[in-house]
Amino acid sequence: MNYNWKDLDHLIKNSKRIVLSTHEKPDGDGLGSSIAFYYYLKKKSIDVRIIQPSPYPLIYKIIDPEKVVETYNNLDEEWIKSCDLLILFDIGHYSRAGSVSKIAIDNNINIACIDHHKNKDEEIFCTSIIDIDIPATGQLVWKYLKSKDFNKSWDIKIANALYAAVVTDTGSFRYNNTNSESHIMASELIDMGVMPYDIYVPIYEQKNMSELRLLSYVIDNLKFSINNTVCSAIINPDILSKTNSNYEDIDGFTEFMRAIKNIEVSFLMTVQKDNSIRVNFRSKGKIIINDIAAEFGGGGHKFAAGCKISKSNILEIEEKIVNLIKLKMDN
Repeated sequence: MNYNWKDLDHLIKNSKRIVLSTHEKPDGDGLGSSIAFYYYLKKKSIDVRIIQPSPYPLIYKIIDPEKVVETYNNLDEEWIKSCDLLILFDIGHYSRAGSVSKIAIDNNINIACIDHHKNKDEEIFCTSIIDIDIPATGQLVWKYLKSKDFNKSWDIKIANALYAAVVTDTGSFRYNNTNSESHIMASELIDMGVMPYDIYVPIYEQKNMSELRLLSYVIDNLKFSINNTVCSAIINPDILSKTNSNYEDIDGFTEFMRAIKNIEVSFLMTVQKDNSIRVNFRSKGKIIINDIAAEFGGGGHKFAAGCKISKSNILEIEEKIVNLIKLKMDN
């Protein structure tokens, strides 16, 4: 695939100040891509910051040792207004960067996108490098930096960030989106000094007691439907309070549910503080679920997707989702 590297190069060359961002509730791919690109721009002596819309997940502390990733607050508005360029990573839709993208749009700041999700409203971008067949946005960033021969001057912070990006979005190279290039990328990063276990442990093997209490509740309250091939659960703020847990503890639950024998699709519905409903979908591979998420204004990968629904009756939404899944299975 031919990528618009030259268009992105032109925008960067003509920018003195650049802001980088990713989606709300950031993951290893969005964060790792942003961090790697941050150090690339720093080496080009560009004034750059990473400002993203949600608190930084502590499980990714390993890839941000210098704490360069910032969470947006109102004091950042004037600095963002002074930028020449906003680059969004792993976004799916520009609105998922919240206030960062809104300020850029309102002030006619150039916006570029590097992503492996299908994006809606792409016309907002001055240039976009989007490849939905690549397993991780970080793999695109790796390809871009290699095209600049920048890998000759990489340090361990860039290598760790990109390794976390490809590991998290390939499910530690288990998902079918993994390709041979993913392994080549990992091999090169390991040769640069990445210690795979040092990245893996804080992301996947640091379960705290609050997460275990919440998971115990979810296990006790799982719902099964369509001949026990679909598994779902609901979490609301009251449950978080009773289990002394928080929203960050929910990460990975949908994958756990999907791992149950005979389950083809799992989905977890979480009531947010504003009474909106966040739904995470996972599929074992027979049922495509990003189009179901799209029915509610969301999206994502074929077998891993999500959406956020405004105030609604959660049981009605749950029933509608099950019916949509059944319709797909029947066809």
